[in-house]
Amino acid sequence: MSRRDLKPVSLPYLARLSLFWLGISTAWAGLYVVYLPDRVETLMGSAQKGTYLGILVFVGLLVAVVVQPVMGGVSDRSMARWGRRRPYMLIGSLVSALFLLLMAAVSNYALLLAMVILLQVSGNSALGPYQGIVPDLVPASQRGRASGFLGLAKQLGTLFGAFAAGMFLDRGSPGGYLFVAAAVLVFVAVVSAVTIHEDPLEEKPEFSGVFDELRTRIAELKERPGFAWVLFSRLFFFMGLLAGNQLLLFFIRERLGISEDSAGLNVTIALGVLIGVAAIISIPAGWVADRTDRRRLVLASCSMGVLASLFLIFTTSFPMLLVGFSILGVAVGIFITADWALAIDLLPDPKAAGLYMGLTNLSTSGGDALASLTAGVVLDIFNGIQPLLGYPAVFTMMAFFFALGGATILKVPKSYTETADQTPPREPTRKIT
Repeated sequence: MSRRDLKPVSLPYLARLSLFWLGISTAWAGLYVVYLPDRVETLMGSAQKGTYLGILVFVGLLVAVVVQPVMGGVSDRSMARWGRRRPYMLIGSLVSALFLLLMAAVSNYALLLAMVILLQVSGNSALGPYQGIVPDLVPASQRGRASGFLGLAKQLGTLFGAFAAGMFLDRGSPGGYLFVAAAVLVFVAVVSAVTIHEDPLEEKPEFSGVFDELRTRIAELKERPGFAWVLFSRLFFFMGLLAGNQLLLFFIRERLGISEDSAGLNVTIALGVLIGVAAIISIPAGWVADRTDRRRLVLASCSMGVLASLFLIFTTSFPMLLVGFSILGVAVGIFITADWALAIDLLPDPKAAGLYMGLTNLSTSGGDALASLTAGVVLDIFNGIQPLLGYPAVFTMMAFFFALGGATILKVPKSYTETADQTPPREPTRKIT
């Protein structure tokens, strides 16, 4: 069945497709926002915590940048009876749950780094194939709404993960979160494997070798460069967003002067505001994205990111932080919906959705890795010049990245968005439920 022949799907069906992302987000959010910053500071001390955290995140996400598109491409050619995507989603999630449990026993920085790398391999072996689910199963006329549901699931998972990790941190047992994250991963993987239906490929795609495949994909990107510009815009947006998020725990403790006993709770509240606003925005943003130029929504979200970053520079209290994160939440809610749908519109080869949507991780994880490393180094350098000067420097850097994201999306020619496969399919007698 071609993408133009896909039948409309029901809202409950979109919710089921999005469930897997909720589990992935639960695991990664608490890990990177709360657990790893605290664990790195415990193992390595406070003086260079930003740099050591940045290295940890950077190395792990470099692995993700490679693994996710490779495994997405592998799943594009899978002839498994379960379908192309579900076997990888299930096995990768089960292995990731095992690594999360093993991480609880890690007692030094080198082993922690090794465990993060293994988690990135297993987790992205599941996430890469999953990225192809929506292009495979959802028609063009519903991509915005599908992206809205994915955004909602991602935000709710981030909120739940950060809340669980913060709760265990405040109770003095941060490792307890890892067991919760593992359980959630197993649950969503099993439910997704049972409830998502895929038809197996009838004929395996031709494969003439790695180098021929690489030349083919490069030629496709040159012929249709709009997809590459979307990736660059996403890279800059996530560099802006995650530069601040990775250092949030440090900012609350040091800049706002909140005690360590309640810092985890305050991280959860701040992220809850950001995520709550983004979740509320994402569903209506999906409907709008199905009816308007998605580039304009991406540009609007980057502009909101600049505004939020400039506000955070002057933030000196927790209520002010919540205002800044509310603005940032609007930006995130709009961006994750419009950008993801736009990327699907501009796929150079719809039959290789797993590969190309996996390549979007070059922007997401690449932005995370670059932001974590640069933000950690900038924080330590400017704090060395003057105590607490590092935080305004990081927020200034955030504003610059958001501005680059907005400027880059303008490079996507309007002709691409007009000619992308957005033709609504002929309405069948009933929707897929």
